[in-house]
Amino acid sequence: MNKKSVLLNKLHSTNSKQNGAMHRIALLICLLSFPRLARAGAWTQKQHGYYLKISTHYLFTTKEFNHEGTRLDIFQERLIYKNTSFRDINVTLYGEYGLSDRMTLIGSLPVKALTSRRTELIFGGQVQRDVVTTTVGPADLYLASKFGLWKRPLVVSLQAGIKVPLGYNAKPTNDGPPLGTGHVDMDLQWLFGVSLYPLPGYVTGALGYRYRSGRLHDEWFFSIEAGLSAGRFMFKVNLDGLKNTVTPPDIVGQPVTTPLPGGGGALPNIIIGDQDIFKISPSVIYHFRPRWAIQAEALHIFAGKDTISGTIYSLGVMVLR
Repeated sequence: MNKKSVLLNKLHSTNSKQNGAMHRIALLICLLSFPRLARAGAWTQKQHGYYLKISTHYLFTTKEFNHEGTRLDIFQERLIYKNTSFRDINVTLYGEYGLSDRMTLIGSLPVKALTSRRTELIFGGQVQRDVVTTTVGPADLYLASKFGLWKRPLVVSLQAGIKVPLGYNAKPTNDGPPLGTGHVDMDLQWLFGVSLYPLPGYVTGALGYRYRSGRLHDEWFFSIEAGLSAGRFMFKVNLDGLKNTVTPPDIVGQPVTTPLPGGGGALPNIIIGDQDIFKISPSVIYHFRPRWAIQAEALHIFAGKDTISGTIYSLGVMVLR
């Protein structure tokens, strides 16, 4: 084998490792930006009542949490990248419709523009290549139904949902960030809520379990939210978390395989998408008309494992009946 052939094989192997790792971190970002779905908490809509929201979300980050929960630069533990960053801009349509006073139908669909940037170090840094890739399209469609069980003194509901991939491409032509996992997930959650009357406020929470198809492991998730009204304004804060049923893997320490003959095509032998995430989300809502409102929200990822660190900023318009 001549010198040129050796260099080409090394370059192919290096690029495959890098692309597989970038695909993994991009997928984690996509999973993280999956919208919080218990928008109205435990309360169901009245029959023929509805709630619609269109919102835009923005995330830019250069940080991540590793498998031990330590906050680092993205891929700081790997020596093949530098100047790595991710950006997620998306528009999400969310809706609820009261099929009856007890049964509410729910749907959510984001359309995303995901961009990854990095400098790839090839041949031990002898060659450096700046790479920018962007993926645009619909992400996962979420459909659910919420059934009210009790109304007083504690509101209790049961919600079942399914996530259906729409824009996933298993082999993107530009190695861009994926728009989802490519697998169907299902979840079941208990929702609880209580009014703080005579105070103009409420507290609501959820505890659920998500079944994930494919190689991904199942997850437990929870949320708790408190809100308080003051005239046309409502102030609320939400704390939510997600725990995988297994310990998120040490991705850096995983072995690699060379599935192609001749030594090319080395890829990290890992299970992608297993992660822990914890976020806090303060927001303010302003009702500028009886049925119309705008909401500004910041979702800050303050802890986790095998996931990014950063803040998602959101601005939305809501209409309800």
